[in-house]
Amino acid sequence: MNRTDFYIDDHAVLFACLTERAIKAFGNRGRMAVIEGVSIYCRERGLRMAMRCLADGEPLSGKNYVLYGEWADERGWSKSVRVATNPNLRTNMTVCGWCDTWKKYDLLKYGAVYCDWADENLVYGFNPELKLVMGNVMSRSDGPCEFDWVSCTFEDDAEAAAMAARRAELIPRVTKDFLYHTAHVLSAFRRVFLLSFGLVEGRALVDGALARYGELLGDEKIAALEEESRKNFLEV
Repeated sequence: MNRTDFYIDDHAVLFACLTERAIKAFGNRGRMAVIEGVSIYCRERGLRMAMRCLADGEPLSGKNYVLYGEWADERGWSKSVRVATNPNLRTNMTVCGWCDTWKKYDLLKYGAVYCDWADENLVYGFNPELKLVMGNVMSRSDGPCEFDWVSCTFEDDAEAAAMAARRAELIPRVTKDFLYHTAHVLSAFRRVFLLSFGLVEGRALVDGALARYGELLGDEKIAALEEESRKNFLEV
């Protein structure tokens, strides 16, 4: 099993399977545990971004949040367009690999919980003083995902394009692959489920979600995820 065998669909499917198991087993208690899992996972990602940014001697600004993002869609499963550069940067995601995956496996209603909580917690983990306002969310409607980066502004498109070029240079150093990101989801949710539901029920939720994930994307991937999930996800 190679690291390149993991991509957006793995991340999307595992999250949705964990969410489905928790909500079906525990109802609103399960949903609240999922929200906690999303929040922890995303804030830890944001913290890692902040660690890299500060190690480079850079401030935890809105522009640097965009620059130090931890994943890149090298296969083009998602599409985003810049709507405005000032007074705030505003972008729309018009195609989403996560939504397409959830629709493919009839998991959209569970995957949508991720969209409700992920991005604002990512920003908070990077710097609690920054602000992102989410407008429309694709998983909840027919339109694009709308991002209003309140703490990020550019004088014009040329400055925004220059930042995009710098982002391309940083990608090899600051991003992580989707085996890492999917295993981080597993790690965060295992911790939350064990603390929320106890050892027996928590383990049962995780094991059931992994089994369903294996049915959809391949049992041979589970061992690699389990091994990767033992990492310390607060190290960079």
